[in-house]
Amino acid sequence: MERHIELNMEKCTGCKLCELACSAVKTGVYNPRNSRIKVCLIGIPEIPVPIILDNCDYCFQNPVCVQFCLPKAIEWKEMETKPLRPKVSEAKRIAEEWLTSVSR
Repeated sequence: MERHIELNMEKCTGCKLCELACSAVKTGVYNPRNSRIKVCLIGIPEIPVPIILDNCDYCFQNPVCVQFCLPKAIEWKEMETKPLRPKVSEAKRIAEEWLTSVSR
């Protein structure tokens, strides 16, 4: 088994500390545009949807986003297979599916 990042949307508060930490480690500048993780805020009220981008390299097996995620919405754990990485353009669909699942 390999270690991968698992995102738990239900725990994400949308604080975006993960974006700031990632950009600082990868570029030396606090600029979320340069982050390898994006937290898309969808709808009103805003639903945070964290998405790992394809260029994420897990900080060479020590992902800084995991360390800075206070609600533990990002976890570094052993998994059988690498989780799918949806695109940022799919965030709205993901939020709508989640909202439907919790509204039942």
